[in-house]
Amino acid sequence: MTIHTEFEKQAAYASGITDFSMAIGSAFVESMRNTHYKHTGTALDELVDNSIEAGASNIHIEFSFPNDKTTKVNGIAVIDDGSGMIPAMLRHAVAWGGTHRADQRTGLGRFGFGLPSASVNQTRRYSIYSKTADNDWHAITVDLDKIKAGEYFDDNGRIVSPEPKKSALPNWIEKKFKEYKKDFDSGTVVFWDNPDRIKWKTKNGLTSNLLEHFGVTYRHYFDQVTLRVDGRPVKPVDPLFITPGHRLYNIDEDRAVALDPKTIKFSNKKTGEDAFISVRYASYPLSFYSVDKSKNASGNNANARFKVKNSNRGIIVTRMGRQIDVVEHTPWSGLEKFRNDDRYWGVEIDFPAELDEEFTIANSKQGVVMTERIWDKLEDAGVRAAIKSLRKAHTEAKKAKAASPEPEEGPRASEASMKAAEKFAPKKAGKNSEARQKKALETLEQHAKKIAKETKGNASEIKEKIQIEAKEHPYKVKFEDMPGAPFFRIELLGALHVLYINRKHRFFGELYSSENLTQFHRGALEVLLFTFGIGELDAIGNTDRTTFFTAEKNGWSDRLNAALGQLSKYESETEFD
Repeated sequence: MTIHTEFEKQAAYASGITDFSMAIGSAFVESMRNTHYKHTGTALDELVDNSIEAGASNIHIEFSFPNDKTTKVNGIAVIDDGSGMIPAMLRHAVAWGGTHRADQRTGLGRFGFGLPSASVNQTRRYSIYSKTADNDWHAITVDLDKIKAGEYFDDNGRIVSPEPKKSALPNWIEKKFKEYKKDFDSGTVVFWDNPDRIKWKTKNGLTSNLLEHFGVTYRHYFDQVTLRVDGRPVKPVDPLFITPGHRLYNIDEDRAVALDPKTIKFSNKKTGEDAFISVRYASYPLSFYSVDKSKNASGNNANARFKVKNSNRGIIVTRMGRQIDVVEHTPWSGLEKFRNDDRYWGVEIDFPAELDEEFTIANSKQGVVMTERIWDKLEDAGVRAAIKSLRKAHTEAKKAKAASPEPEEGPRASEASMKAAEKFAPKKAGKNSEARQKKALETLEQHAKKIAKETKGNASEIKEKIQIEAKEHPYKVKFEDMPGAPFFRIELLGALHVLYINRKHRFFGELYSSENLTQFHRGALEVLLFTFGIGELDAIGNTDRTTFFTAEKNGWSDRLNAALGQLSKYESETEFD
């Protein structure tokens, strides 16, 4: 007979097994409490995985409390509106290895260890409530203290899971259902009663840490499921910070720079079929983790990205888009262990379930051990070279910043020259000054708010100060570190023209900051870039011209980068006067 539905698969599995033993001896169950989970969030991942596998559209993480006067949590429930389980399946769901999805390669789980292992790791008593669309709620409870007392033993001395019973949901969970204002025709509730090993004890601690953890772990799944913690929706967080729309992508003006991704073809050793590994890269400017961009990211000056990156410093590994591990060691010379400075680049590797044996995932889905074949393939595909290049670029950026030719005070020669030349500037017919002015005021407003946030100052006062200073000094040169970005950009803050020179482009390292260049030559280059940039500002309001400048500047930057790279090869052979 062909099995079509999820419930038919469950029924076929359950009817074929009449041995309901959970383990041999209570010592086994107690020992499973020591299954390694980094924290409560990674243990809850196992239950969230199951909910996603069950086709849930909504998953709620809810907390219970001993009374209304405390925020100390004494219960955690994972509630979903998935397909649910038939009663016969519940007895197997609490047993290690009890799954009808054994060794499947289409979902997040394979072994049936997640639910019982994660639950007993965090609590000594847990219950599962489940219903299908055509059935009532049924429940089963596992109590480690009762197992220890011998209450779960059968006549043969085996520990067996109890029979599920028709059961109403706990009152506090029923109240949650009413708050959702949605009928659950089917679904599952896993309740950890009085968990004794949760990492964060209070409601606020649990909520804030779980929101961040789930946002990273399931970042690629929020187009198919909504996950909430204590009623608050989890928002996706890309730990490479290169996905627009994800939290922390645009918390300030700094942006991560995405490098070209790679797709690596890898032959499955067992089947001989091709599978594909995806690799993403990112690089970050020196000020990326700072609140006050003029200071280092430490203590109160570290922004929210800093914490996320510190937890994801190394090679991020995801399986089918679900984050599994962050590898901190490699077999490659010079990259044996990643260091603090490695937070200024990011690499993510995503692999399909067909390659599970090559990545050797732990039962708790928190660690991978990549085979020599994988490491060799990654090296051949340029991953090692890319990481070393990213490291080198960061080191050079630090050196460039330390040796920046930016003066401490007073206007630069180029800034003064641009102001003096204003009276000679031709008047352009058709120039959309209204659109330009509107954009300049919007940019000034955003900039003032950002500075106010960083310095805890007043945005209106900051805005007024910039406007006053711009009357006297309307041109300003600044420097930034933006790998992969154009060699310069210009921004209009009200009447202030700010020229940003990119220290991560060859233009800066091999031309602008060359020791053979005089201050006059640098000033001349700044004037040249100001002139180009003002042409770009004049295009504001004209969509075609703006698109032209954007495309052309990217093209100029790429050609300049390539040409300067070639020029250095001829330096020893050619005399430059």
